Amino acid sequence: MHADIWIVRNGSDYLLLHGHLRLHSTLNGAGAAFVEVAHEGVVRITRVSGCLQVDSGNALSPLCFRQATVKAFGENLPDAW
Repeated sequence: MHADIWIVRNGSDYLLLHGHLRLHSTLNGAGAAFVEVAHEGVVRITRVSGCLQVDSGNALSPLCFRQATVKAFGENLPDAW
């Protein structure tokens, strides 16, 4: 199980928040990765036809990537700061 890969559930989909490179390297080597999802337990991640899929034991769901925008300190802050 990989603690450095962060996945959360968003409705019927799962979002990969952190650990993109670790997940892809694990899938290239082992073919599957086991990751703990908060409030759900351990899920199995596999690559199927070029996309990533989550097997939670009772259903198969897609794994989406969440891209964050990081801004420099002070950028777009209110004038009061």
